Amino acid sequence: MEPGTALAVLAMIKPTAKTIVDLWQDTTHFGSDIGDLGIRFSASKSSLDHYESILFTKNKFPGISGTLYETLPQNERLTIFDMLGRLRLVLETYVAASKRYQLDRDKITDEFDSEQEKAERDAMLSTAANARDEEQAKAVGWIKKTWWVVWEKKIVEKLVRDFEKWIKRLRQLMKLVWGPLPFLTSLSQLQNLEKDQDAKQVGLLEDVPLRKLIVAPPGTQTLNVGSLKTSPSAFCPSEDHQNYGSIQGENAKVIVEYKSYEVNQINVIHDIASNRINRLIAVLHEVEDARFKVLRCIKYFDETPQRRIGMIFELPPDLKGPPSSLLTALSISTSWRPSLDARLRLARSLCETLLLLHSVNWLHKSIRSETILLLSEASTTGSPPLRGPPNLSHPRLSGFEYSRLDNDFTSGHPDYEMQRNIYRHPHRWDQPNESFSKIHDIYSLGAVLLEIGLWEPIIHFDAKKGAEPLQERFRDAGITRDRLLRHASKRLGFYAGERYQELVLKCLKGDFGDLSGDNKIGTELQRQLGREVERALRPQETLDDG
Repeated sequence: MEPGTALAVLAMIKPTAKTIVDLWQDTTHFGSDIGDLGIRFSASKSSLDHYESILFTKNKFPGISGTLYETLPQNERLTIFDMLGRLRLVLETYVAASKRYQLDRDKITDEFDSEQEKAERDAMLSTAANARDEEQAKAVGWIKKTWWVVWEKKIVEKLVRDFEKWIKRLRQLMKLVWGPLPFLTSLSQLQNLEKDQDAKQVGLLEDVPLRKLIVAPPGTQTLNVGSLKTSPSAFCPSEDHQNYGSIQGENAKVIVEYKSYEVNQINVIHDIASNRINRLIAVLHEVEDARFKVLRCIKYFDETPQRRIGMIFELPPDLKGPPSSLLTALSISTSWRPSLDARLRLARSLCETLLLLHSVNWLHKSIRSETILLLSEASTTGSPPLRGPPNLSHPRLSGFEYSRLDNDFTSGHPDYEMQRNIYRHPHRWDQPNESFSKIHDIYSLGAVLLEIGLWEPIIHFDAKKGAEPLQERFRDAGITRDRLLRHASKRLGFYAGERYQELVLKCLKGDFGDLSGDNKIGTELQRQLGREVERALRPQETLDDG
């Protein structure tokens, strides 16, 4: 799809949209609430103007010759073209409805009314407004008001609502294609990008501060994490949960996550480990965007005798009690089983979170049901309030590892813990011999999605009476992967549907097409995963709410 074709559609959309905005400026033909509707419509039109500049301005972004639209894959260009066509249809439908019901539309286009008809209508309205018969004038006003309430307002509201929805869909697509772009992986290019007003106005720069922290060279920090350091005694744990409590002198509830570290010969933390810890704390502190579904680190402390760092995370204020893990929820499946819709929403939320993390080149490296937190909301009934069931709609990822994508090979000692290994890609078992990459996170995501679909933890797979013990059932990487694939192939379609099953199998197999030409940050891999997630888990919605 050539840029000129999409621009031609925009050329038809923009004048019509502007004419509608101009028309609504004359409130005498509409109800008083046309002002608010006009503001909403103008905001959507303004967003469309910014997206036009982002997509079709030549040489706008570093490293891209020509327009951004030209660099996108064919299917994404077609999707954008289709969305623009739908926007045009929305406007044309409104114009057609306006003509059909003989609304005052002479300002939209001259073809709808002849000059004689316009003159006759204006004369009639002028005569009515200046009539000596006050009752006649009131009757005309009442008819106009009734016409607005009964019909005009409905079609204007539908136009505004539909326009907003298509702009929202365009925004979602733009965020999907924006994340993996190569110029977002350089600190200097990110600093230049912050000056782009079009990208800023539509929210594409919201994660730039986080990106800058992640891509910054080793040893450099844009945030002084020393200002976040506190004493270990500042954390006051609750009686029942050692990792849950509050900060001394504050009422807000927090949780603590501990990270062990290595020391050198003089019993001081290694510089490499210190840099990794500082970077992780800085990134977790910078995450304020709710879309990431990551708890924000607000303080940390160093427990030197135990050789560990305690990172303190703030919790939403409306919670009742500490978060629980997805593993805990799966393990009590006999007493509480969520619906298929709830499980699919949870799966989509986790997929979107990983796509967002990968879009800023942030690898998790430890995805498993134990590191996925479920927040329990306080019940609105009972005194004191009771703890409700886990909220599957808003999971939080925890347990991030230290190292980054580009300049760290691995971190920590070999990990032979079986209950962590079963979620790892076969190439990441024990002591890995290759750098961590996005495909390894995606494999772990597939293992968790398998658990969610079956609503059963992996450690329970084939654990019938008399079965092999856990260490035998998952004794090596190959046997473990084969077991997961077998359960996904034989059982998952029945419990979660064929599309969900296909998504899980692709994640476990790493089957996302020909990626031989992909770059080192996995741009094409991420795009393919995004398409598969949309195909399998796209929420059902329609444009017409009425």
